[in-house]
Amino acid sequence: MQSADKSLDEVVVIGYGTMKRRDLTGAVASVTGDKLAANPVANVAEALQGQLPGVSVTSQDGRPGATMSIRVRGGGSITQSNDPLFIVDGVQVSRIDDIPADNIESIDVLKDAASTAIYGARGANGVIMITTKSAKEGKAQVKYNMYYSAKEEPTTYDTESAYDYVLRNWSYATSYGDSYGTNVAKYFGLGSENGNHLEEYRNMGTHNYQDDLLSSSHAWNHDLSISGGTEHTKYYASVNYTNDKGSLKDTGFRRWNVNLKLAQDITKNLKWNIDARYSEMRFQGSQFQYATSSYAYRPIDTPLGVDDPSLLGMGDANVDPKYNPVSIYDSYTQYNTHYRLRATNSLTWTPIKGLTGKTELTLARNWREQQTWDDGYEKGYNHATQVKSNGYNVRWTTTANYAVQGLGEDHSLDFLLGNEVLASKSNSTTFNGYGYPLGWDMDTAFGQLNMSHMESTSLKDTNKSEIGTPNHTLSWFGRVNYSYLSRYLFTATFRADGSSKFAPNNHWGYFPAAAAAWRISDEPWMKGTQDWLSNLKLRLSFGTSGNDNIDASLWKATWISETTEVDGQLVNTFRPGTMMANPDLKWETTISRNIGLDFGFWDGRLRGTLDFYWNTTKNILMMVPIDTSTGYTYQFQNVGKTSNKGVELALSYNIVNKKDWGLTFGMTYNFNHNNVDELFDNVLADTHTNWGSQMRMPYYDYVIRKDNPVGLVQGYKSLGFYTVDDFNVSADGVWTLKDGIPDNTACNYSAGCAKAYKLPAGQKAFPGMYKFADVDNDGTMASNDVTIIGKTKPEHTGGFNISGRYKNFDLNANFAYQIGGDVYNANALHDMMGNKDTGFGSARVSELADCWKMYNVDNNGNLYAVTNPDELRTLNAGAKYALPYCEYGLVTSEFIEDASYLRLQNLSVGYTFPKTWMKPLGISNLRIYATVTNLFCIKGYSGIDPDVNTDFNAGGNGFPTPNYDYQAYPKTRSWTFGLNLAF
Repeated sequence: MQSADKSLDEVVVIGYGTMKRRDLTGAVASVTGDKLAANPVANVAEALQGQLPGVSVTSQDGRPGATMSIRVRGGGSITQSNDPLFIVDGVQVSRIDDIPADNIESIDVLKDAASTAIYGARGANGVIMITTKSAKEGKAQVKYNMYYSAKEEPTTYDTESAYDYVLRNWSYATSYGDSYGTNVAKYFGLGSENGNHLEEYRNMGTHNYQDDLLSSSHAWNHDLSISGGTEHTKYYASVNYTNDKGSLKDTGFRRWNVNLKLAQDITKNLKWNIDARYSEMRFQGSQFQYATSSYAYRPIDTPLGVDDPSLLGMGDANVDPKYNPVSIYDSYTQYNTHYRLRATNSLTWTPIKGLTGKTELTLARNWREQQTWDDGYEKGYNHATQVKSNGYNVRWTTTANYAVQGLGEDHSLDFLLGNEVLASKSNSTTFNGYGYPLGWDMDTAFGQLNMSHMESTSLKDTNKSEIGTPNHTLSWFGRVNYSYLSRYLFTATFRADGSSKFAPNNHWGYFPAAAAAWRISDEPWMKGTQDWLSNLKLRLSFGTSGNDNIDASLWKATWISETTEVDGQLVNTFRPGTMMANPDLKWETTISRNIGLDFGFWDGRLRGTLDFYWNTTKNILMMVPIDTSTGYTYQFQNVGKTSNKGVELALSYNIVNKKDWGLTFGMTYNFNHNNVDELFDNVLADTHTNWGSQMRMPYYDYVIRKDNPVGLVQGYKSLGFYTVDDFNVSADGVWTLKDGIPDNTACNYSAGCAKAYKLPAGQKAFPGMYKFADVDNDGTMASNDVTIIGKTKPEHTGGFNISGRYKNFDLNANFAYQIGGDVYNANALHDMMGNKDTGFGSARVSELADCWKMYNVDNNGNLYAVTNPDELRTLNAGAKYALPYCEYGLVTSEFIEDASYLRLQNLSVGYTFPKTWMKPLGISNLRIYATVTNLFCIKGYSGIDPDVNTDFNAGGNGFPTPNYDYQAYPKTRSWTFGLNLAF
């Protein structure tokens, strides 16, 4: 009893082969290239967001060519890579942003061990199989696809009004010291001694320098391909060009991509294929922080006092014209260019019926050149840095597939045996030159890099070369598929990998897996359901896979080269590195368990999959501090275990399918619970971010803790701020905390705050000060009250789409959502700190107007501290946040915010011209369309966008800092117009 559901006959790409969807025993999610191409984006990973169950995609920010973080079922590692294995046309690649969506035929994601174990040591994080368009028999067909995107000016932070900015700076400087307040008043023309100009600032506009650096922009994409061939010779060739201009001045992403495929039948049973691809990507831009934080600089072009920046002391850089962020940003230029060339030759031999032998050889080379230029505006001397790197990859794979003959209609048995050899290596050279002749620009300096001359003895030119450690992997693998009555399906897989990334005693890893499936709907006793049930299949799988995506030097001793001057001569020397070798380093291994259900109703009109999984990753690899008496500071060790448990649901419902119109709804839902199951006691698994100063409290704000998910944020649990009602005020003006209200010794406020109020001996708290939870109940808020205040990993993600057609019109809307998880709003936390005297003159976000105030202005225009309880209560009736005068940054729960959102990723409307109109013109298809991207985002986050990950390794020590939002490149809404043309 075979179903009429055509989706079951879809061919799915699995490891080293293909299979019909009806015969799958593992968890595999798929999306077609046409669906991806409907989303006009430069990076195909962006188009995957919300499209596939079990796959989550997070963007770095809005910069052209931004890094996209892809996770399959959460990822099990902590400090090592959680990136899935990318396989493009059978070849492993490190990234997929060099592949145009127009070139993709399909993407299949292997999620459970039954699917990924065939890739052994590389499959623990899932496998993304990308099949690009290939040579096909038929008449020559030429296709041209293009689009033009107009990007709106991005949304930026609202900033303080001129009045709020001036009054806050005057107040804060006064709290820091009377002399500081006097100088700030003189700069702005405040108080009776300086002209009383405060009220005039109410009618004054402000200058936001982000507006000088951010603007609307555009992007172009062109894709041209030709394909065709005879029965014995087929060809496909394509060229793609993308030019994505950034919204930030002098930033952008440019890509060239050329692909050539040939398929030739040498004899009846011997075929030859070649697949060659060249890509070139160029990223422009650096030092984005000068632009994204530029709103803090000199919002008032003409202060009404004495325009002398030195009056602001250490804060002079916030207003001095020589620190204009536009000039500083313009002084830095960076080009980062990647070149990749890859070619795969394969021979396929079918000597007898059922037996297919195939051997593939892939050779790949890559080059990168990064040029960074600082013209000296900020530092007083110019500086050129050139980094050149190159590498190679070799892959030789031989497989034999045999479908056993003569078993009859009830049995089907096939075997796969294979061998794979992988080799790779990379080298790099870095040159730094300082002090080029005055007037030289970037082109001149890089044309004559050796012409630098620096008088300073501390800034000598450097030329550093690194020869990478070769990586070699030898693998043997096999798979058996057995089917009985096409209803009972069994798969067994085994792979053995030997990797040079591990010490000789741990070279080899072994990865078995097994799966079974039962096509319940094909049982004879289900015959009565065939009118409405078209597919029901139960799947079970269990297996292991590994993660060798680590640095090859972690198990062996390393040395650092140094240059020392001896008798006036520079001598190269070597010393041991800071990392101690660990010859006992083992593989991170993931054990995967999966139970799934595939279902379909009414010949597939409504169909879907439901999966439950439990992945456990053992031998977690982390950096562990060691006794410095050994001569080293840390060592990588296998120190823990993590798990990911989850549920995945995918649905597709063809609501209407008439000749002239149709309507389809699709959705995905992912639930993932990540947990650190085991962690050795001696492991320091904490890291830090890079906002504020090193005095930020707590310094380590991202931590790893047992029995919690990865990506915890620690800090102070905010209870708002101390109000007037928290104190008993005596007749002589002493502010004493009421019984039961803890004091706060964690905050370091400026001295004037405490002086303004009479406080009992030993008490630190005063009205407006931060109030935190007394976690340890010792009666005082202090550093030991730091606790977990955020969990960045969301447990619920997914998306849904609606597509419709009416005659020649088509409509498509794609939504993505996230429920739960937290985003670390470091931008707001940074602006809430006083930052000592370096904060004088700095503008802040508009939320600071809602902060507690301790100063007011009297009838003479002079500033005074409000100490009368009733007046202070009235002054702060609408206050939402604490007094922002703490000298150091505080990590508080107020701005560790909910990252939930619902976004309309894109809305597209298209029209396909009737073929009767096009045929006389020699055109086989012509479609035009308009798409709006990032149309809206429903969120509770006070920042700009909760889908952000500015720096996943902000601490620089390998520990993750997910969902960190600090000085992010803003995203934009874009309006795209395109056409699809075929001859």
